[in-house]
Amino acid sequence: MTGFLLERGRAMPRVLLVLTSHGQLGSTGIATGVGLQTFASPYYLLTEAGIDVQVASPMGGQPPVDPLSFGDGVETAALRRLSADKEAQSLLEHTMALPAVDSERYDGLFFTGGHGGMWDLPENESAGHLISAALSADKPVVAVCHGVAALCSPDPVTGHAPVKGRRVTGLSNREEVLLGRHQSVPFLLQDRLTSLGAVFEEAAEFSSHVVVDNQLITGQNMRSADQASRALLAVLNRS
Repeated sequence: MTGFLLERGRAMPRVLLVLTSHGQLGSTGIATGVGLQTFASPYYLLTEAGIDVQVASPMGGQPPVDPLSFGDGVETAALRRLSADKEAQSLLEHTMALPAVDSERYDGLFFTGGHGGMWDLPENESAGHLISAALSADKPVVAVCHGVAALCSPDPVTGHAPVKGRRVTGLSNREEVLLGRHQSVPFLLQDRLTSLGAVFEEAAEFSSHVVVDNQLITGQNMRSADQASRALLAVLNRS
């Protein structure tokens, strides 16, 4: 268990997990949604560290789940635990609508993965405001796998994406090709991040890889969710 060091009298830190609401892979008719591993890992690591975790999505309510969350080689202990956890399941069924979220109530943001995020997280005004407010207040912002698409949303003040001039990672072009979805997504995440001025870093395909650039933490793929969550805890411990 990861310990979180709380000062006496300090309020419990609160982190917002943001999930996609989009459930179809473009016009293919193929189901997509949240990469459930990228929810389960931060949820358990953060709650067991004494952090209040809340959940939101662009539309609110129950988000769709990406079928790629399940199968040989991808299911995790946290994911199996989630399937029997009524409290966590209730959070997933009743996510807050992103436009209604008050950024000042949170000490950190975590954008989870899943192909659905490629449609409803980029150019998302609410996500852009939340990310801008967090980074301006020196609060950590984490995004993993396709959740990194949220960082393509422009800052409401500067008009630039928050990745400009920053070191980041996310699902690589090569990984998208290996998943067979490079022709179905609206854009390739690596290409979009680079075009927005990010310094993109990648490791071996489907290996855990996390890049920390001050308060901005990004994970390359769903296997990076655990490492990214621990990096978030390290930042919160220093706050």
